[in-house]
Amino acid sequence: MFHLRGTVYILENSEAKRVKIGVTINNPSERLIDINRIWLGTIGRCQVCGNRRLLDFNGLMPKHVLSGKHCSGSHALPLERDKSLAIEELKRLRDELECIQGKSKGSAVKRIKSLEKLIDEPQDVQRFTGSWSLRASLKSEIAYQVEELVHETLHMYLDRSAPFGEVFSCSAEEAVVAIENAHSKLGLTSQIAQS
Repeated sequence: MFHLRGTVYILENSEAKRVKIGVTINNPSERLIDINRIWLGTIGRCQVCGNRRLLDFNGLMPKHVLSGKHCSGSHALPLERDKSLAIEELKRLRDELECIQGKSKGSAVKRIKSLEKLIDEPQDVQRFTGSWSLRASLKSEIAYQVEELVHETLHMYLDRSAPFGEVFSCSAEEAVVAIENAHSKLGLTSQIAQS
């Protein structure tokens, strides 16, 4: 269990009727840029290395490096839009696995498992609506514990189709109450800053 000081935050997308509840040691407003870019599809995940990158103006992955070499996922559609390159890379790695020895074999097995996991993720065929804004935040000495309790409380509202985690299809008011209750349950006093 983490006992780190931080801020539990609620980001709200009123148009999509969703909230994201997370924790940060930084300013929660800084999360908004990345969250909105992912939500609107301007950040994507590389089909080969799995890293998230800001897409170029054509909606393709920018040129980037994997293990010191040019990643073959550069200038390709992100995983959210296409999986063909990831499937090709997985087949290539499986074919090469029998010839690999020593530490390199462990690395190849790890990459295979990573690609299998990426390929199994649901593909985003829809564009998400609305944008996110900071609704509320709460500084806490045990922010990660508060967040965990809130996620347990709201688990029935979890949106598994969202392009990132910790998104719930409940109102911001319900999320604020869940944070206050979790904070109280842990024996702390609440001072939620609402935006």
